[in-house]
Amino acid sequence: MLPSLAVNGVTLTLLYLGVMLILAKLLEESFSRIRLVPFVGAVVAGVVLGNGVLGFVKVNSIIQFISLLGITLLLFLSGAEEFEVGRGSLNARVTAAAAVELALPFTLIYLSLRALNVSITPLLAIPLIMTSVGPLARLLMDINLSRTELGNMLFRQGALVEVASVVAFAILVTVRLGGSLLTLIGIAVLIAAIFTVGRWVSRALEWVEGYVKAREAEFAAAIFLVLVISFLAEAVNFNPAMAALFLGILLRDYLKDRPELLEKLHGFTYGFFEPLFFVSIGLYFVRLSPDLLMTSLLIALILLSSKVAAGALASMVVGGSPIINGLGTSTKGGVDVSLLLALLTTGLITRLTYSYLTLAITVNSVVTPLLVRTVVKPTTGVNPLIRVKLNNNVMSISEYAKPLTVTCSDNLRIVIDRMVERGVRAVVVVNSEGKPLGYLTMQQLLEIDPATYGMTPACDLPLNELTTVTTKARIIDVLRRIRGFEDPVIGVVNDDGVLVATIYERELLRLLITV
Repeated sequence: MLPSLAVNGVTLTLLYLGVMLILAKLLEESFSRIRLVPFVGAVVAGVVLGNGVLGFVKVNSIIQFISLLGITLLLFLSGAEEFEVGRGSLNARVTAAAAVELALPFTLIYLSLRALNVSITPLLAIPLIMTSVGPLARLLMDINLSRTELGNMLFRQGALVEVASVVAFAILVTVRLGGSLLTLIGIAVLIAAIFTVGRWVSRALEWVEGYVKAREAEFAAAIFLVLVISFLAEAVNFNPAMAALFLGILLRDYLKDRPELLEKLHGFTYGFFEPLFFVSIGLYFVRLSPDLLMTSLLIALILLSSKVAAGALASMVVGGSPIINGLGTSTKGGVDVSLLLALLTTGLITRLTYSYLTLAITVNSVVTPLLVRTVVKPTTGVNPLIRVKLNNNVMSISEYAKPLTVTCSDNLRIVIDRMVERGVRAVVVVNSEGKPLGYLTMQQLLEIDPATYGMTPACDLPLNELTTVTTKARIIDVLRRIRGFEDPVIGVVNDDGVLVATIYERELLRLLITV
């Protein structure tokens, strides 16, 4: 029996996938604990398992297919969550800054690599010059800048640079693969159709919710759309993952109103396909050598310095600190890596070129956040000079536990928006005097038809009894109540019974461990 297993490619792939998945998650956790970008851990796992070091995992058609699904689903969710219009509209200043952040790095990187006799083309330069919005968004949250004007400005610049890079990449790839004018027209029609039929797509998904009662029908319908759009994109020689990105942008509002569906997509993507995709990035590496490492580090230095210089120059247009704007718009390690993999799988670059460019981006994805944390002094968030102790009065953290509330007259759409904005799963309902009446949970909202959110007042749902403490309580008292009652939120009230703070376990623990 054992010899047959050794020659059975499908059976052996099951072992490969299992090892890839668990090692990816273990290394992601390890990198997170030392405050490094988690996805780099999965890439390292791929390098170690693949030809880069051990040569244990052999890339086959099954792994390639799962990798394709991984990047397609990952970009679909990126479109649905990262390109937030609510972070601020684009304007002439942001557009001019983004133009600088595209043109200057392109020129510097292209000329520098040509001078060093490193193979480089305009198509290959695009993944190197783009800003990755996903890592930028996570970085802004980590340093408590996500809800500041500085954070919004950085995000808007990064989003515009990334979108422009993706569109330019899609066009150049099509031309490079021999696409005709008719092919480009077909791609334009497909992208236009994705956005034009958006209203009907959302209505079709709503119809599935209302009339199809089979288990997980709406989840299946969403995956169906992703796969069909990917197929149509491939049919017109367009990158399927790019089409999924545009579909995600189209369905952003629909998914935002359905957190339960988004949560299922998260589990489906981030629990299985996404880590395997990032592991597969490392699997394609050639064997590591001193020359490869030196070349990658040199390119990483050129890449980082050109991006920082461009961001610093762009700060003259948008305002702010040149060094912060330069570093903040230099985040890497997301869609850019997936574009390099797309070039490799379509035969447009060699494995050696792919290896040193991907390694250069990976180095930057680690170094840039470290530099940002060194130079950025957050305007909000935890003050590192203040040590939060368990015996401190609860009001010592009131600045970081501002009340999150709704009133009885607020509809459920407002309720869910408040939860999503703060990243919590419960919100306190108060009366006109600001006194707490109870709280609503995300689970309660999941049991309500999303189509009725806009017309259903908060108090139409049964309110849960809110556990409260007084302003004289200690932090340890709050922790004991959270663990004893297992409530998602604890309210802090003053002597008049008015709510003055809402404390969530995750936020409290973050305060305790940040210092």
